[in-house]
Amino acid sequence: MYRRGAAKRDPNNKPVKKDVSDSDKYADLLVFGYACKLFRDDEKALYHEHGKHLIPWMGDKSIMIDRSLSEEEARIETLCDEERYLALHTDLLEEEARQGKQDAFSGIQQ
Repeated sequence: MYRRGAAKRDPNNKPVKKDVSDSDKYADLLVFGYACKLFRDDEKALYHEHGKHLIPWMGDKSIMIDRSLSEEEARIETLCDEERYLALHTDLLEEEARQGKQDAFSGIQQ
C-alpha cells in the first residue's frame, strides 16, 4: 500500500534509517563565547576552599549549601526586598500624593 509522505519501510515493516552526516547532525548547534579577565585573589580562594561560604541547609550541618551573602550583599538584598514588597504594606497612590505635597511645599519655602 502506498501513502503519500509515508516513511520508507524495509520488507520486515520497520522504518529505514536515513544516513546522517556529522555536519547535518550539528547544523542547528551554535557555540560562542566572550573574552574575560581573571583576577587572582588568594584570600577569597582560601575562604571558598575551606567552605567558609557554605551554610547548613534546614539547620542540618551535614548538608552545607552555597547560599551565603556578604554584609554588603545582605544589605542590598534587604533594600531590594523592601522595594519588591512595598505595595503589600503601603498604599502607593496615597504615598505618591503625600510625596507630591511635600515637594510642592519645599519648593515654596525655597
